[in-house]
Amino acid sequence: MAVVVIESAMLSPDFRPKLRALRAELIEDEEGSKLHLSDPRGIAPEVEMAAEYGAFLALLTGARPVSELEQWLRERGVEDASEFVQGFLGQLDELLMLESDHFREQAALIEEPEGDVRRARFAGRSYPAEAGELREYLDDKLREGLKRLAPTTLDASRVVGIVTPHIDFHRGGHTETASYIPLVKNVEATGKPFDLFIVLGIAHKGVAYPFAATGQSFETPFGVIETDIEFMNALDQSLPDEDDILAEEWVHGDEHSLEFSAVMLGFHEKLAPAKIAPFAVGGFWEALKSKGSPEDAEPEVARFVAALRKTVLQWESRGKKVGFIASVDGAHVGTQFGDSTTLTPDRLEEIERADKVWIEDVERGERAEFHAHFARDFNRFHVDAHPAVYTLMAAFPELRGAFLDYDQAYHPDQNIVVSFASMALLAPA
Repeated sequence: MAVVVIESAMLSPDFRPKLRALRAELIEDEEGSKLHLSDPRGIAPEVEMAAEYGAFLALLTGARPVSELEQWLRERGVEDASEFVQGFLGQLDELLMLESDHFREQAALIEEPEGDVRRARFAGRSYPAEAGELREYLDDKLREGLKRLAPTTLDASRVVGIVTPHIDFHRGGHTETASYIPLVKNVEATGKPFDLFIVLGIAHKGVAYPFAATGQSFETPFGVIETDIEFMNALDQSLPDEDDILAEEWVHGDEHSLEFSAVMLGFHEKLAPAKIAPFAVGGFWEALKSKGSPEDAEPEVARFVAALRKTVLQWESRGKKVGFIASVDGAHVGTQFGDSTTLTPDRLEEIERADKVWIEDVERGERAEFHAHFARDFNRFHVDAHPAVYTLMAAFPELRGAFLDYDQAYHPDQNIVVSFASMALLAPA
């Protein structure tokens, strides 16, 4: 799987190439070190190239024009820099590895979502596919989870959202099921059901634009959880054309973080009538690298945050009751996640202490400290809660968190651990 030479049109010196969200792995064989590129979406072919190309690929962020890339190579002694840049970028574009019109045209042909309803892809795999069996299973998890909830005197009328795990139900279903109870109690206390939940999950396969929406509704064993197309259209109209929330709808195809939330809403019958606005959120990598705020480091974050708040306030002005769900997990540490260090009890306690720091930041509504906690060490424990929770904190800074539960799914035989927590999100008194 080698890069091949192809003919391509000349690129403008002002063109700013951006590499797609590809998976890159360094491999060794008899010929030495190779860089292996693969596409989580399965659109681009797998490619291997010499490891030294990695430094050049790292420059393809959309910030540098072709002329600057050529100069970068000349400064490193490459005499035919222009020819190399033109040929190499042409190859990447032909292989559908760059964000470009060519790629978007091909992706649209390959990945056009089928129908208005996304099927329950994890039913029968991660949880029972039959409604009765699933309800019995989750009832058991709920009983277990309710015993674990932190003592609290929550004012149910103030509960407008939750932070909840999306880990497999057999590992974290106790925390997941119980985390929705504050929302149920809100409906009981106010006598008014939720009309809409903004659901922010995680784009585990990575996306270029950090907020990938879908117009499809979600099938569950308990029925269909409907996506609010009117809300999605209103939000989209509040964003500039370059911020296309549906451009990477493909990521929802086998993404579990939104599906698991849909299942939980269906399970809790007083929440099931609500529509959802589902987003798979990508990592705020530039903000982590720069240690600046996500809004400053990535302007599209600032635009989305402003548009989300504006649209939610519009809905509420129409008498709609809007809630929030951050479907996220905590730390991902161990061999499977690139850390071969043995997970000792001391290491697990270190992870818990680090998790408790960001949990307390959410409780206080301190989004700058929340982000700084991860930026200090480039999110070394791979906490996927960072982008989704930050987005809610930025769009609705008036919210405060109330801790409910914390646990770790530890597998000593595999040397991996995934932590997860649940919190209620409270409106001002």
